[in-house]
Formats: sequence, structure tokens, C-alpha cells
Amino acid sequence: YHFFLRQGIEKALNMEIQDGMNYFQKSVELDQEDPRGFAFQALTYLFAAEMSFEPREKINDQEHMLRLVQEAFTKGQKRIALNSRDGRAYFAMAAAKMVKTHWSIRQRSYLVAAHDASYAWNYIKKARDTDPQNYDIYLPMGLLHYHIGRLSRVTRFFSSLLITAGDHEKGIQELGLVAQKGDLLKELAKAALSAVYINNENQPMKALPYMQELKEKYPKNYNFSFGLALNLSELKRFEEALT
Repeated sequence: YHFFLRQGIEKALNMEIQDGMNYFQKSVELDQEDPRGFAFQALTYLFAAEMSFEPREKINDQEHMLRLVQEAFTKGQKRIALNSRDGRAYFAMAAAKMVKTHWSIRQRSYLVAAHDASYAWNYIKKARDTDPQNYDIYLPMGLLHYHIGRLSRVTRFFSSLLITAGDHEKGIQELGLVAQKGDLLKELAKAALSAVYINNENQPMKALPYMQELKEKYPKNYNFSFGLALNLSELKRFEEALT
């Protein structure tokens, strides 16, 4: 099951979306009650929708994504009812809610996004408490800490009531922990850290090794090519960036 999840993530990150979906489907067929396969399928459909240039395909991907988010959540609740300390179920439910949160923000449904993020945070904490060796859980935790920490003071105050107090330094540390010790989400954490260092922190030198590694490992993913070019431009290495 873990092998199929790992292969699905590798293929999706290399823009081999259908191959990634096929591996996730194999994991689902292996254990139809494990919510993680559904959660990763939902994440991949979100990724596909954001990469699609065809409106009809984008809508189809979004519909599949929302269906799989609900499937992951339903399967997770069923597992929790049987075992209240099922860390994998909490992890899958947190991932599914984070996918829904991201989609709601894209749709500018901010109240829905806040509601989903609040649920996601509760599941993140439970996943961490029940399975402390799962370092992947620090990816959504780090993203929430970091981005809430960058909100305005008033928005940050209300976010702390609904979700958690922001702390952008803590968020960076948590993302770094996943980049170092994570299992399934290690590469996603490196991509998130790269974006943070380039776009928000004005520290392109810290982003560079991550971007170089991602570009080399996933040559078909043009996002990493573009990210590396941007990174090199920020460092005034213009000839390398143009290449």
C-alpha cells in the first residue's frame, strides 16, 4: 500500500498525472477502507485542475476532487469510530480538508475555507498526538502556522480563535522538518519551502538547493524549471536562468 502511494506521488510530481492516478487506484483496490488513497487522489486532482488550460477538464477535475475529499472524510470517520487513535485516518482527513480549504480559497469562499481549515487543524493535532513518528503531518501544520502568521493583526486574531495562532518562523521550522525527515510528503515540503524563501522571505540562496534537486528529480514538471529560473534570476545568475 505504501509503495503504491509513494509511486503515485512520484508520478504526479513529474506531471505524469494519469500514471499517478493509476498507482493511487491500486492502493485503493488493495484496501478500500484506508482513506489515504482517496485523499492523495483528491490532492492530485486539485493539482491537475490548477495545471489544466481547458475549462471543461478543469471542471471535471474539480468535481472528482470534491467527490474524493468526501470519500476520504467518510472513510476516515468510519476508521475513527473503530479506533479513536488511528493516526493514519486523522492524517488522511486532515489532508482532505486542506485540499478543500485550498479549493475554497481559490473560489473566494473564505468563510467555507476558514471552517474547513479549522477542522483540518483539529485532525492535524490528533494525527500528531496519535502517530508522532509521522513527520509528514508537519507539512499542513507548517503551512497553516506560516501563512496565518503573515496575515494582518486583526485577521490573525480571528484566525487564532478559529484555527490556531500564527507563527511564521515556527512554520518554516516545521516545513524544514518534513523536508528532512518526511516520508510521503518530503518533496512537497521542499517545494513549499522553496516558494516561501523565494516569494516571501527574500532568501533565494536558501531556496536554491531545493529547487535544483526538484528540477533534477522531476524533469517533466515545468513548474520546477520555472521556479529554478526565477530562483537564479533573484541571485542575478541570468545566463543560467535563461538556460
